[in-house]
Amino acid sequence: MNLLIVDDEMVAIKGMMDGINWEECGIDGSIWTAHSTERALQVLRAQQVDIMLCDIEMPGDNGIDLLRIIREYNKEIACIFLTCHAKFEYAQEAIALGVSDYILKPAPYKLIEERLRKVSKAVDAHKMNKELSKYHFIETPGEESVETVKNSRSPREIVKQVEEHIHEHLDDSELLVADIAEALFLNRDYLNRTFKKIHSISISQYLIQERMKLAAVLLVKPDSDISMVAEKVGYNNYPYFASSFKRYHGCTPSQYKKSMKLTNNGKVGNVKTGIGNLKAGKSEM
Repeated sequence: MNLLIVDDEMVAIKGMMDGINWEECGIDGSIWTAHSTERALQVLRAQQVDIMLCDIEMPGDNGIDLLRIIREYNKEIACIFLTCHAKFEYAQEAIALGVSDYILKPAPYKLIEERLRKVSKAVDAHKMNKELSKYHFIETPGEESVETVKNSRSPREIVKQVEEHIHEHLDDSELLVADIAEALFLNRDYLNRTFKKIHSISISQYLIQERMKLAAVLLVKPDSDISMVAEKVGYNNYPYFASSFKRYHGCTPSQYKKSMKLTNNGKVGNVKTGIGNLKAGKSEM
């Protein structure tokens, strides 16, 4: 979150720079300063500013004039006005220009911090809503959408991360969708929906698929032990592994191994292998 401070009094700017805990207010990016509306406009045209903390009473164009100019091309920058005078006309025009807050000077730094924190949260939420619109996630708002935007990941990037996580943990017999969601800082239901939109199968089904593919590769090795293969693909229960393998490949692990051995010796095995009906199969997670 970037901030611009506009005040013609250098002492006031220096006091705020030294006296305010900016990170506590959500200002974790750049902070620029300007002593006039002209300099402020130069900064605003060259930099990405999220919040402007601006004095109203300044020589020449005042803070109200500055915000009026800004609103001609930037409707989104948040503005907090600082003023020594509680003039009704100031407040009235400030509201019309969409000011985020209005603070009377002199104000304790703690009060400025409190108002800044509130405004920075509102700006952050607005940014997230814009991202949700871009990714067409507005229809499913909530924690999952917020996390997606917060981590700047598109659906395909998320799916790729799921695939990578699964391949790194195929030997983990306790791997669950909830574990993957937690590792990626996403909501489980949202993660499953996103994955299924791209792969047309659930994460659970994809996990079974990848385990069965790896099991087939390992079983082809001459010195492979079927029980060890089961453990390497995340099955501590051999009967369950054999049942899953048969649903996917159409034969038991021992039949598959024997068939591959015959094939490698120049004879054609009788077992026909291939991808089973994952959509009809049972989920492990």
